Amino acid sequence: MGDRMSNQFSEFIEKKDQAITDSTAVLTGKKPPIVHELDRNILKLLLKEGPVTRSKLVTLTGIARSTLYDSLLRLILKGYVARYSEDRKQRGRPKVFYQVMQ
Repeated sequence: MGDRMSNQFSEFIEKKDQAITDSTAVLTGKKPPIVHELDRNILKLLLKEGPVTRSKLVTLTGIARSTLYDSLLRLILKGYVARYSEDRKQRGRPKVFYQVMQ
Protein backbone atom coordinates (compact mmCIF):
# COMPACT_ATOMS: atom_id res chain seq x y z
CA MET A 1 0.00 0.00 0.00
CA GLY A 2 2.87 2.37 0.80
CA ASP A 3 4.45 1.94 -2.64
CA ARG A 4 1.16 2.65 -4.37
CA MET A 5 0.66 5.86 -2.39
CA SER A 6 4.24 6.86 -3.13
CA ASN A 7 3.74 6.27 -6.87
CA GLN A 8 0.51 8.26 -6.89
CA PHE A 9 2.21 11.11 -5.05
CA SER A 10 5.14 11.05 -7.51
CA GLU A 11 2.73 11.17 -10.47
CA PHE A 12 0.88 14.08 -8.87
CA ILE A 13 4.10 16.05 -8.36
CA GLU A 14 5.23 15.29 -11.92
CA LYS A 15 1.92 16.56 -13.35
CA LYS A 16 2.06 19.66 -11.17
CA ASP A 17 5.62 20.41 -12.30
CA GLN A 18 4.58 19.97 -15.95
CA ALA A 19 1.63 22.34 -15.45
CA ILE A 20 3.95 24.97 -13.97
CA THR A 21 6.37 24.55 -16.89
CA ASP A 22 3.50 24.86 -19.39
CA SER A 23 2.13 27.98 -17.66
CA THR A 24 5.55 29.62 -17.57
CA ALA A 25 6.05 28.92 -21.27
CA VAL A 26 2.69 30.46 -22.13
CA LEU A 27 3.42 33.58 -20.07
CA THR A 28 6.80 34.05 -21.75
CA GLY A 29 5.32 33.59 -25.23
CA LYS A 30 7.01 30.25 -25.87
CA LYS A 31 5.12 27.09 -26.63
CA PRO A 32 5.61 24.44 -23.97
CA PRO A 33 7.28 21.20 -25.05
CA ILE A 34 5.23 18.27 -26.29
CA VAL A 35 5.74 15.53 -23.72
CA HIS A 36 3.49 12.74 -25.00
CA GLU A 37 4.55 10.69 -28.01
CA LEU A 38 0.90 10.42 -29.06
CA ASP A 39 0.64 14.21 -29.18
CA ARG A 40 3.70 14.38 -31.44
CA ASN A 41 2.23 11.79 -33.79
CA ILE A 42 -1.12 13.56 -33.99
CA LEU A 43 0.61 16.87 -34.67
CA LYS A 44 2.58 15.26 -37.51
CA LEU A 45 -0.62 13.81 -38.94
CA LEU A 46 -2.37 17.19 -38.77
CA LEU A 47 0.58 18.79 -40.57
CA LYS A 48 0.36 16.16 -43.29
CA GLU A 49 -3.44 16.01 -43.69
CA GLY A 50 -4.38 19.63 -43.04
CA PRO A 51 -7.59 20.55 -41.20
CA VAL A 52 -9.48 17.38 -40.29
CA THR A 53 -12.39 16.39 -38.10
CA ARG A 54 -11.98 14.28 -34.99
CA SER A 55 -13.88 11.41 -36.63
CA LYS A 56 -11.46 11.51 -39.57
CA LEU A 57 -8.55 11.40 -37.11
CA VAL A 58 -10.12 8.37 -35.41
CA THR A 59 -10.37 6.67 -38.81
CA LEU A 60 -6.80 7.56 -39.78
CA THR A 61 -5.21 6.55 -36.49
CA GLY A 62 -7.46 3.86 -35.01
CA ILE A 63 -7.11 5.59 -31.64
CA ALA A 64 -10.14 5.68 -29.34
CA ARG A 65 -12.13 8.90 -29.61
CA SER A 66 -11.70 9.80 -25.94
CA THR A 67 -7.93 9.26 -26.06
CA LEU A 68 -7.70 11.34 -29.20
CA TYR A 69 -9.76 14.10 -27.59
CA ASP A 70 -7.40 14.19 -24.59
CA SER A 71 -4.41 14.55 -26.88
CA LEU A 72 -6.06 17.26 -28.98
CA LEU A 73 -7.01 19.15 -25.84
CA ARG A 74 -3.37 19.09 -24.63
CA LEU A 75 -2.21 20.37 -28.03
CA ILE A 76 -4.84 23.13 -28.02
CA LEU A 77 -3.93 24.24 -24.51
CA LYS A 78 -0.24 24.37 -25.44
CA GLY A 79 -0.98 26.47 -28.53
CA TYR A 80 -0.07 23.94 -31.21
CA VAL A 81 -3.53 23.17 -32.56
CA ALA A 82 -6.61 25.28 -33.24
CA ARG A 83 -10.20 24.07 -33.28
CA TYR A 84 -12.92 25.64 -35.41
CA SER A 85 -16.34 24.71 -36.72
CA GLU A 86 -17.82 25.25 -40.13
CA ASP A 87 -20.65 27.69 -40.70
CA ARG A 88 -23.81 25.72 -41.37
CA LYS A 89 -27.10 26.90 -42.68
CA GLN A 90 -28.66 23.47 -42.15
CA ARG A 91 -29.86 21.71 -39.05
CA GLY A 92 -27.58 19.56 -36.99
CA ARG A 93 -24.23 19.92 -35.40
CA PRO A 94 -21.54 21.68 -37.38
CA LYS A 95 -18.39 19.74 -38.14
CA VAL A 96 -15.48 20.62 -35.89
CA PHE A 97 -12.06 20.78 -37.52
CA TYR A 98 -8.58 20.70 -36.00
CA GLN A 99 -5.53 22.26 -37.63
CA VAL A 100 -1.97 23.12 -36.73
CA MET A 101 -1.43 26.72 -35.69
CA GLN A 102 1.42 28.56 -37.36
